[in-house]
Amino acid sequence: MTAPTYYVTTTIPYVNASPHLGFALELVQADVLARHRRQRGDAVRFPSGTDDNSLKNVLAAAAEGVSTQELVDRNAGAFEALRGPLWLSFDDFIRTSRNPRHRPGVERLWRTCAASGDLYRKHYEGLYCVGCEQFYTPGELVDGRCPEHGTEPQRVAEENWFFRLSRYQDRLLGLIESGRLRIEPAARRNEVLAFVAAGLREK
Repeated sequence: MTAPTYYVTTTIPYVNASPHLGFALELVQADVLARHRRQRGDAVRFPSGTDDNSLKNVLAAAAEGVSTQELVDRNAGAFEALRGPLWLSFDDFIRTSRNPRHRPGVERLWRTCAASGDLYRKHYEGLYCVGCEQFYTPGELVDGRCPEHGTEPQRVAEENWFFRLSRYQDRLLGLIESGRLRIEPAARRNEVLAFVAAGLREK
């Protein structure tokens, strides 16, 4: 009998600053899960990495008076170096700006989405929070401010590529409701179900 395959990963943080305790906690939690599954005899894939491409990285580098690449290399190195003191067992660490395997994978995903008709280009204008790197609708703001950072978002206009997420709303609902796509804990599952059922928008 073939052992089940488990894929365990972390978020890939922006490297505009040194690692903080919250990310260290996430790494340790993911590591515990990966070790647990390995000890049960399961085949486990446990990667981590960093998101080197971010407006926050550019702004942080400018504030320090260094190049963006210098800031990114320094901080990404600090994230990867957590492996030693935290005794982490991840088997891969991918940096989005430096790892040569990253670009071909991104290009393959892009071509697949384009061939499926999932990508389209349009003009978009909205309220943008640099800290979240996210557009917000006025209804999502708290007293006109970002609910996460408490800052007033900037009005940004751009032409960009969008993914037709709304095409997959019914399929996602079906997968989650049937249990084929499992979300734990249950409270988070209900939260995701409510979010998807409310209507997925491309923004």
